[in-house]
Amino acid sequence: MQRNEDGGIVISCDFCGVDWDEERAMVEGHKGSVLCLDCLNLALAQGEPAEDAFTCTMCLQEHQPGTRWWVHPSPGNLPGRNPEGAICWACVRLAAKTYHKDKDIDFRWDPSEHPKE
Repeated sequence: MQRNEDGGIVISCDFCGVDWDEERAMVEGHKGSVLCLDCLNLALAQGEPAEDAFTCTMCLQEHQPGTRWWVHPSPGNLPGRNPEGAICWACVRLAAKTYHKDKDIDFRWDPSEHPKE
């Protein structure tokens, strides 16, 4: 998520609201949506089928009930958080693959542990 603050743009994780500090690992989706590595780890551990239809914050696609998704269980109230932040399982896997490819980030991912839907 991007917001204007003090005449500048601040980039934040849509799911927990933490601001990017040029050190924290983050991956960008469509229209400036952002997922931090901490939230990705939570999503990989907690993803489950959605009870209702939803729109993914990262890819902007609409998904039907039963599609695996993740929303932050207790995101807090930081100004950078998207209160409607939800990520589909395809985007969770894509973010994991992206982080895995970056050798400067301490994250390794085994796709077989998190299969496609």
